[in-house]
Amino acid sequence: MRKISRRTMLHGSCATITLPWLDIMLPCRHSSPFAEPVRRIAFMYIPNGVISQHWFPENKNDDTLAPQSLRPLEAIRDEVTVINGLSRTYISGEPHSQCGSCWLTSASLLSATGATGAIDVTLDQVIGRKVGEQTPFPSLELSCNSFLNNAEPKLYDSISWYGPGNDAKSMNEPASVFERMFGRAVRINQSVLDTVMDDAKSLRSALGVADRRKIDEYLESVRAIESRLNKQDLSRRNFSDVQSPVPDSPPINRGDYIRLMGDLMILAFKTDQTRVATLMVGPERWETPQLYDSLFEQPVNHHQMTHDDTYDAQVALIDRFHVEQFVYLVKQMRDTLDGNATLLDNTFFVLGAGLGDGNSHSFADLPIVIAGKGGLEIEGGRRIDCPKGTPLANLWLLLGQQMGVPMESFADSTGSLKDYVG
Repeated sequence: MRKISRRTMLHGSCATITLPWLDIMLPCRHSSPFAEPVRRIAFMYIPNGVISQHWFPENKNDDTLAPQSLRPLEAIRDEVTVINGLSRTYISGEPHSQCGSCWLTSASLLSATGATGAIDVTLDQVIGRKVGEQTPFPSLELSCNSFLNNAEPKLYDSISWYGPGNDAKSMNEPASVFERMFGRAVRINQSVLDTVMDDAKSLRSALGVADRRKIDEYLESVRAIESRLNKQDLSRRNFSDVQSPVPDSPPINRGDYIRLMGDLMILAFKTDQTRVATLMVGPERWETPQLYDSLFEQPVNHHQMTHDDTYDAQVALIDRFHVEQFVYLVKQMRDTLDGNATLLDNTFFVLGAGLGDGNSHSFADLPIVIAGKGGLEIEGGRRIDCPKGTPLANLWLLLGQQMGVPMESFADSTGSLKDYVG
């Protein structure tokens, strides 16, 4: 039986496309019925906290996953676990400076003296150093930051850090992310796929029916992303009457932007470009008004609204909107084959924020949702209520261990959450 390597690529002028998992890449049946699952992990970050009363259930005995902001999760109920009761410790200084920048940090509270003192290498980078040697990119950092007000320092726009003062700068331009993965086409407006099509046809003729279908679906997903990138300028014209400055390239609508960046992340996972990714929905405290699809007629300032309780209902709609984007991406992973399972089966996908309640700047009761199983036997469809004040680092310790990092502690962890989640 002919086999091809997991690293087989389609080549064309100035472009290479890594293949997704195909049956022809699996080990021979007589030696092993299944390939060892490739585990992946992704973190999707919400800025400025949430409206607590619409995120956490009023009745602790209610086993539903869905207060108002979480109702979209019902569509993927069996795929997710909602974890309540996790907290972080506020040290000193401006609260937002310790939100995204310290969300995944490994800094010890005993040595932290302020916002910058609370920053150290983050969990994604710790995991990336362990599994990153097996992929072209140890990690992928993405951001949906199309804000024009750049008065805030990087503390407000970085959730991934190589170490103190050294952030893993995220990419916020979709076309640049696409080019980073596949290279530039021969000429402007030429599809990357067109440059590799001869190679694709040659490979396709050697594949079985199931693998041909996978290749066709994969190439179609790449083509769809290319098409969305090409339509960005056209979509901007539809909002020429919006009274707000807009960036030249990323989509104006927040949903379009988040879904496009998320689809690029999934494409990177599907082709094994990386196994570790962060996706920042937006930066902390930045002030440029943004347009949220179908929620408001004009762009709104998310951060300012979180500090005026007369806007609680509107902010809760934005919270729910962010959950809807997460659900979209979870469904995409669930519908993507990955060896003998799905991409979601082999991935931990975490949604969360560095603040609990945005108005009060609370570091307690942080919103956390986990989709996928990371290749493990984890029961979904649950809400787990941890004891109040349980360190968020306990969850990070568990996820790091499950991703193969030999660690006995992480930041201010007091133990793993394995007894709750496993």
